[in-house]
Amino acid sequence: MKTNEIKICGITDLSIANFCIDNDADYLGFVSYENSPRNISFRDSKNIIAGLLKPINTVAVTVNAMIDNVKEIEDAGFDYIQCHGSESFDYLATIKKTTNLKIIKAFGISSQKDLIKINSYKDLCDFFLLDAKPNDSEMPGGNAKSFDWDILTNQKLEKEFFLSGGLDIYNLEIALKNNITSFFDVSSSVESSPGVKDKAKIKEFIGKVKNIWQLKKSKTH
Repeated sequence: MKTNEIKICGITDLSIANFCIDNDADYLGFVSYENSPRNISFRDSKNIIAGLLKPINTVAVTVNAMIDNVKEIEDAGFDYIQCHGSESFDYLATIKKTTNLKIIKAFGISSQKDLIKINSYKDLCDFFLLDAKPNDSEMPGGNAKSFDWDILTNQKLEKEFFLSGGLDIYNLEIALKNNITSFFDVSSSVESSPGVKDKAKIKEFIGKVKNIWQLKKSKTH
């Protein structure tokens, strides 16, 4: 039985990053977007990555970043680039061809029709990420709202995907019990205020994911 994997997004602090590692997070996300309260420079991200106590998957979360900046992301030591804007096929193909970065392509979802185009990206990325579609006044992600997960029931996606947007310890249980995915992305619900991660909330969220997985695993034996 495949384990559940967790991405803690919006890392800005080395102590929080290492706390996530100690509590069995699987991915750390670093947001490079000026309007986000979680924004961090590639230089500061590089310093945090260099100080990590154990290896972990690191993700540079970008929004329509200049293609010339992608090399800087790779040089900072990231494993993944998450493209959370309107990046084109050619843009993703260029990253795939010119770097060793793995690619997570994010999609804003509000209805079934938003899922139609997603599989056309399957050869250009390593994961999809499904987030609630923002309105015109919101940021591309990190808005602490979810979409109707029921629309995923009859939709076959041809890549593994992260479920994102408004995840917390309460609705998480629904996602886990319904086997929506094995990959979960969380940010705002493990914060004490925007951009400030809360260790107790991180520990509680990761613990709940891992405990429910262990419970489901025991029932299959």
